[in-house]
Amino acid sequence: MQTRLSISIICFNEEAIIGECLEQAARVGDEIVIVDSGSTDKTLEIAQRYGARIFQQDWLGYGKQKNFALSKCSNEWVLSLDADEVLTDELILEIQALSFDGGDAGYRVARKLFVADQFIRWGGYYPDYQLRLFQKSLGGFSELPVHESVNLPVGSRIRNLKNPLNHYSYDSFEQMDAAFTNFARLSTKKHNKILNPVLGPLNFVYTFLNKFVFRLGFLHGRKGVRLGWMHSKYSFLKYIYRM
Repeated sequence: MQTRLSISIICFNEEAIIGECLEQAARVGDEIVIVDSGSTDKTLEIAQRYGARIFQQDWLGYGKQKNFALSKCSNEWVLSLDADEVLTDELILEIQALSFDGGDAGYRVARKLFVADQFIRWGGYYPDYQLRLFQKSLGGFSELPVHESVNLPVGSRIRNLKNPLNHYSYDSFEQMDAAFTNFARLSTKKHNKILNPVLGPLNFVYTFLNKFVFRLGFLHGRKGVRLGWMHSKYSFLKYIYRM
């Protein structure tokens, strides 16, 4: 018997990209579960065209919202996607070829980040493997307000898939900068009035050198400088907002 797969997606006002996300997801999933937090655009109208099961839930934070979506999935195996993530044709074929009975608890998927239609290859942004395809009975997302991740039991066998998905997260570098600032506000980094004023600047310098130099961000030229600066500012603000 072929293993059935649920696709789990959380969304809010994603009409610009969710159609492309769902079109590809429908090729590999036996059901699509959408958890919406109050969209006012055409997001849900588009989701209905693809036969998605739609649930409304006020925003709980990224981790809790994704766990709520998991709870609505009918199948044991779940592929969790963001509404701005699109499966590539190659990844779809790879998932379709999986047996799901070889003892694997989950699979990590590489993500190709696009900013203003430009693939961000350097600076540590690729392959950015994320555990997204897994058995829901074995675990779920960490219930953090931001930068949630899937937790499975220690010793679980997890493999990397070869092909990536496309992540169309930001329409501009300005939008990316604003998002990073918001992520810093949501960070759970611990409050320390003595160390944070020192660690913040140190992390700014380290992050820039790591992104721009050691992870070859300079290969993006001026955009690499901007990306390194934005990520460094984010690292710095995580400490400042906790003072």
